[in-house]
Amino acid sequence: MSEVLVLVHRDLHPGLLPTGSVLVPYETVVDAVVALKATALPAVVCTDGLAPEDLPSLAAAIAAHPASCIEVRAAAWDGESGSPVAAACRGVVSGFGAHGIRRAAELLLAGS
Repeated sequence: MSEVLVLVHRDLHPGLLPTGSVLVPYETVVDAVVALKATALPAVVCTDGLAPEDLPSLAAAIAAHPASCIEVRAAAWDGESGSPVAAACRGVVSGFGAHGIRRAAELLLAGS
């Protein structure tokens, strides 16, 4: 795979991303959904900065997306709390901060 979409809230700094990462900062969940619908690239979706009530619409867009998506959360997640985005994604990376964004992008770029 040659490119991967990386969606992060505009207030977050994803750090150094691997070659092939297409960084798209978003301000609202609508921005994130529009960016996701505008491409067929696999996507890293960082959900930090989104309100819980915004997650179902993002999850619906992810479920309809033709390529794999990985949710990234900077903070740790117990893996048991309900999450519509986690349920729609191929996987979740949590608790690794900006490093988690890079690792998720590398995984999708490798075609895994």
